[in-house]
Amino acid sequence: MCAVTRYDRWEARIERRLQLARGRLIQWRGATAGTRFGVGRGVRILYPSYLEVGDDVTIGDHGYLHCLSEKGVRIGTGSGIDRNLWLHCGGTAADASHGFVYIGRDTYIGCNAVIGAGGGIQIGNHVRVGQSINMHAENHVFRDRARLIRDQGVTYEGITIEDDVWIGSKVTILDGVTVGQGAVIGAGAVVTRSIPEYHVAVGVPARVIGKREMARDP
Repeated sequence: MCAVTRYDRWEARIERRLQLARGRLIQWRGATAGTRFGVGRGVRILYPSYLEVGDDVTIGDHGYLHCLSEKGVRIGTGSGIDRNLWLHCGGTAADASHGFVYIGRDTYIGCNAVIGAGGGIQIGNHVRVGQSINMHAENHVFRDRARLIRDQGVTYEGITIEDDVWIGSKVTILDGVTVGQGAVIGAGAVVTRSIPEYHVAVGVPARVIGKREMARDP
């Protein structure tokens, strides 16, 4: 097993300093941030004045955050988002009344996340999310086949992920869903209905297969 070299440690320190410098630049552009806000390479943040983060927050390399909405984007202390995030609140200059993203404390979202938050997305504290998550907080109206789908508008309900949830990799969560506190969603699931707290759900569409139990004393 190879040991961590002095060069490895030096490189990590330099990269962290660069992340913090980028974080200060985002604050200069209007974001509200606590201490030690780090931003990776190639991150693009549009409308940073609508971004608010706590202490020790890091956004990984090559992310894209479109923060325009009246409620904006908030990321709690100690939370991190890995590389290649795509996040869009859905707001425009003409209509910024809907959409938001609230992420709680000590929450981690893996790489390649897609977060479409037109209806609002709230993620709680101590949540763990695997790679390539998809969250879509809006639906297209398509009832009238005589009209183009693009002309029929969209509906918004929102998505809520409560505290202490574990979501596996490549999960898709659709509009109107609440994932209850302590729930577990298996990898690759498509969640179309709300999941009760402390339950385990898997599959396409996701279905409950069990419930987490309290540990018993030996």
